[in-house]
Amino acid sequence: MKETGLVPNAVAMLDGLCKDGLVQDAMKPFGLMREKGTIPEVVVYTAVVEGFCKAHKFDDAIRIFKKMQSNGVVPNAFSYQVLIRGLCSGKRLDDACAFTIGMLDAGHSPNLATFTGLVDGYCRERGGEDARKVFDEMRVKEFFVEEKQMREYLDKNGPFLPLVWEAILGKKKAWKKSSPF
Repeated sequence: MKETGLVPNAVAMLDGLCKDGLVQDAMKPFGLMREKGTIPEVVVYTAVVEGFCKAHKFDDAIRIFKKMQSNGVVPNAFSYQVLIRGLCSGKRLDDACAFTIGMLDAGHSPNLATFTGLVDGYCRERGGEDARKVFDEMRVKEFFVEEKQMREYLDKNGPFLPLVWEAILGKKKAWKKSSPF
């Protein structure tokens, strides 16, 4: 591509390699991109973390995320969300919770999708009581959700288990009965 004058979007290239399961192949351009410094390092690291998550290599995703931090690259809210959502999809809930708390400690808040994914994961795997404990732990870190906004999100993006509604809003959703008439 370089020979023909076409310069690929480096992040798209990393993402493509990772999506194809070629995460190890993505590590070479990852190193080159970091060396050249043409793309903000947080973007490059986040792309690799996402690739490892999509390949279900969660230990590698965590390792790269921690390496980013130890190299002085500050993760942004999106970086945290990519890792947390990936960990939730892999049922690595304790890790997801720990990184959510780290995210809050760093001054970032998860968006509704990330927060709901975490609560939903806990409800499905461990029950509503554990999900509620996670939410309570987040509230200690001054994380709050507006009830109206949360209801709209749950309605629009559901269906969610009644336990999710209860864990987040403290009450079960009043389900509407449909009528054939």
